[in-house]
Amino acid sequence: MMQDVGNGLLKAYMPLVMRRKDMPYGERERDFQLYRRGRYVEFNLVWDRGTHFGLQSGGRTESILLSMPALVSWSYNRVDAPESAEAQLASKFLKPRDWV
Repeated sequence: MMQDVGNGLLKAYMPLVMRRKDMPYGERERDFQLYRRGRYVEFNLVWDRGTHFGLQSGGRTESILLSMPALVSWSYNRVDAPESAEAQLASKFLKPRDWV
């Protein structure tokens, strides 16, 4: 079963990689990537029950925090260019939704 899962992942993921591997990537995209990573760290430290449990139960702080990205960025009141891909992601896909 695990081998089938791995093979299925490759079949699904590789077309995405091949389609996007030559897309231009610059400082704006890198800045947004670091900002999103910062939001991931923020979520883990504030909301994730597993992280909370590990920190509060005397787990090794270094081991727990090692799962966080090494490079992140935070910004206050971030505003992206109105029609940029980053602004579209935030306005269309990162809004809270009632999925029920």
